[in-house]
Amino acid sequence: MNYDPAHRMAPTYSRRTVILGRGKRAATVTASLSAALIVLSLGAPSARANPGAEGEPAFGISGYFKSPPRLNAPSLLLVRVWGEDAYDRLVTSVARVSVPEGIEVVSGDTVSVDHVSRRSRRHAGRVLQIMIRPVTPGTYVIRGSLEIDAGAERGADETDFLLPIDVRPDTVIYARAPHATRFENVRGGQRYRYGGRYLVPIDSTEALLEDEITEKPKPLTQEAAVCPGCAVPLPTVVPFVAMVGSDGRLRESRFLDMEEQGTIASDAVAAASGALARWTFEPARAGGRPVADYVVVRVPVRGREP
Repeated sequence: MNYDPAHRMAPTYSRRTVILGRGKRAATVTASLSAALIVLSLGAPSARANPGAEGEPAFGISGYFKSPPRLNAPSLLLVRVWGEDAYDRLVTSVARVSVPEGIEVVSGDTVSVDHVSRRSRRHAGRVLQIMIRPVTPGTYVIRGSLEIDAGAERGADETDFLLPIDVRPDTVIYARAPHATRFENVRGGQRYRYGGRYLVPIDSTEALLEDEITEKPKPLTQEAAVCPGCAVPLPTVVPFVAMVGSDGRLRESRFLDMEEQGTIASDAVAAASGALARWTFEPARAGGRPVADYVVVRVPVRGREP
């Protein structure tokens, strides 16, 4: 997910800013569907769930040069932060920029903290202005990071970017736009990756975007649920989003209430959830390595054993 600052309107802020690192270098903090696609409209008591839209990040950080950098010449690096005013409470936002040896920081702040409220907006979007000067030929990466602490319930949002720069005696080759490496959230002791539609539980921070995943999880063994006491027409299927770890194990599941096709009885959902817990999966893959991700599945529910 790349961000082009020239094509996005900057949000507005109510700000109390604390500057922590003037002139210093700061370190970077660091479906496959296998069952029938059938959902029946049922009149029994229902179990409902939010289909989910939480996996799209509304925050970010981006860095770009106002003019092309040159060896032994100052150049202005602009670092833009957005999304701090998208929260329903006061947040603490920390932006950091790490400039490697071989590139001097002439002026500007490489670490900045904002306290931003959604309810009182007085200033334009936050932009850090850092004057840098390449002094030694070489290949470098300027790194930026953002952490927004929104409290225990919403957790902390995190993202990073990389801005490559190749300094040569006669020219400087640099990226016009940075490469975002990750969008993550940490709450309740669990880390999640912003996965497009859902928050995907992960074991540790990872340099991975959802669009870098080349293969979704696939069910390997499946089990139908048996619910002889269900007060609904059977057989049926119950849709879930399954969170599958990098080891192929089911980490979490969430019932998907397809509102446009009616609701599903709670006893059928409970039976399907129990059966889904015994399914096994092949994990998703990104560049050939197994990673955590989600997949939508349909669990069959029967009235009795075959």
